[in-house]
Amino acid sequence: MRAVNLIPRDARRSGISPSLGKLGVAHFVVGLMVVALAFVTVYVLTNNTVSQRKSQLASLKQQVSRMQAQVARLNSYEQFEKLAQARAATVRQIASTRFDWHGALSDLSKVVPANTSLQSLVATVSSTASTGGSSAGSGGAVRSAIDAPAFELKGCTGTQDEVAQLMSRLRLINGVQRVTLEDSTKSSSSAPGTTTSSAGPSGAGCPANGPTFDMVVFFQPVANALVPSAGAPTTAEAPTTAGGVK
Repeated sequence: MRAVNLIPRDARRSGISPSLGKLGVAHFVVGLMVVALAFVTVYVLTNNTVSQRKSQLASLKQQVSRMQAQVARLNSYEQFEKLAQARAATVRQIASTRFDWHGALSDLSKVVPANTSLQSLVATVSSTASTGGSSAGSGGAVRSAIDAPAFELKGCTGTQDEVAQLMSRLRLINGVQRVTLEDSTKSSSSAPGTTTSSAGPSGAGCPANGPTFDMVVFFQPVANALVPSAGAPTTAEAPTTAGGVK
């Protein structure tokens, strides 16, 4: 079978394909314009996207600035709340470590017999607390035996039996764990025609030749007790004559 060349003679002579041969300069210009239009479109879309992102970033920065301003305004309230909580915690701690001297003195006034005179009373919250330079009370090794709130009592009564009765009554005070007698000394007989009296500032005294006593009343220790600082009022000295029920 013989091969037949179907390409026209003029085309075979020029060596150009029929489709490309029909393309002119206008077709190339149009193609360049299409490519340029595509690049311009991509550029415009990209530029619009960048502008939109910049606008969103500026808006977010403004929101952050406003939020920071609000936080700065509310920060003072937060600091005040923390300060209030710290002060409330301090007050609760102080209240939990304080000793009820009012209740103890009230109970003391109820148990001391009427025939007993207290010449001095020193109250300390611990064995290391300062007595403010006062010499009242028994003090010494007796007070330092227990590190707890205590009364140091000095007074007089009619007989030694009444001293024992006083010690028994002092144990009835709420919170008392121990009552220690340091000494109880009976004064010597007075000469005929004289009167011996241990009158206190109130004018009430003990019977003649009655014993004088020094004793310490120890209370239960206070949990986490705070030792008062130097110069703080740590004692209560009350020279008085206490009278109670018989």
